Amino acid sequence: MKIAVEVKGLRKSFVSGWWKRKKKVALKGVDLTVPEGAFWGILGPNGAGKTTLLSVISSLLTPEEGEVRVFGKDIRTHGYEICRHINLSSGHANFLWSMTVRENLAYYAMLYGLSGRPLAAKLDELLDLFELKDFAKVRFDELSTGTKQKLSLSKALVNNPKLLLLDEPSVGLDPDVARRMRETIRQVHDRNGTTILMTTHNMREAEQLCEEVAFIKDGTIKAFGKPLDLKRHLRLGDTIRISYRGSLSLPPLQDTPWVYALQVDDSSCRILVDDHHQRLPKVLELFIGQEISIQDIRIQESDLEDVFIAFSR
Repeated sequence: MKIAVEVKGLRKSFVSGWWKRKKKVALKGVDLTVPEGAFWGILGPNGAGKTTLLSVISSLLTPEEGEVRVFGKDIRTHGYEICRHINLSSGHANFLWSMTVRENLAYYAMLYGLSGRPLAAKLDELLDLFELKDFAKVRFDELSTGTKQKLSLSKALVNNPKLLLLDEPSVGLDPDVARRMRETIRQVHDRNGTTILMTTHNMREAEQLCEEVAFIKDGTIKAFGKPLDLKRHLRLGDTIRISYRGSLSLPPLQDTPWVYALQVDDSSCRILVDDHHQRLPKVLELFIGQEISIQDIRIQESDLEDVFIAFSR
């Protein structure tokens, strides 16, 4: 397995104030290894260190301690070479306010060495991909929040990055715009095999896009893995509620590892399982075997928001 990003023992702090200087440690010995082609999420509460982590990986910030290697090369000694193959999009887009969308894109593309016909072709490609053609001649300060964010993502693709860092890419966007943005990001990942690291507070967005997620709090990574594995680790699970008629006996479920909780009364039962997709057929087999008449079935799924709340406590 090839590694895109390898972080070991990363520490970063900030000092504020003049008379009484205060030091805030943003990252406290972070370790993270991201394989090439992965789409991972970095989740955590405000001030957890998410943006700082992406900023260090992108070489915008220099850590006090630790090692960061991108595609096998140290970010300190090979920063210039690495930056040719990575890019960053912030959820708080900030561009030259008096320049148009096309002018801003052209400016950043030229920083990566594009000119002439290749530059024009790349601009047309990005304007089309993010539905920005109608705004090509509009100044940045006249754009809506959603269009500014599209420009930010467009800028992040001018160099066809092998590693794309997304910091809150859909913050402040209308649901429809955010959905189309997610579709475009997924398209870029699937088509180009781009390694993507994304921070977000949108748990639905993370669950839809990210193969694995890392939870960071107080500058340290508390857990990482697939969303389903994290739910199982926390024993959050999904709730199966069944209304029925008849005399029901469910002792086979009481000592089953995938059943987290079981509550039964005269006409309904509540079963908390690790994953209802896998377990509902087995539960229904018990009802069928006892010839119980099922009146209603309802499923309540846990999601990454539940995991987020659990790790944020």
